[in-house]
Amino acid sequence: MGSTKKYNKFKWILHTVFLIFALSLIVISLVAWSEMDRAFLYLLLGIVYAAESGFGLYKSVQQKTV
Repeated sequence: MGSTKKYNKFKWILHTVFLIFALSLIVISLVAWSEMDRAFLYLLLGIVYAAESGFGLYKSVQQKTV
């Protein structure tokens, strides 16, 4: 039982770190839009990471409330 709680805490922290990384990637690509050649690629990558980590956090919250 204790390992399940540790695993859920690990998932929560991991998805939070990914979400922070994705949001920073989105902000950086928007700030440097005219200076970078691949800003659109980084923007898409940040959106995909943010969606994945947001979905992972949502699933973790749903499992915790059930």
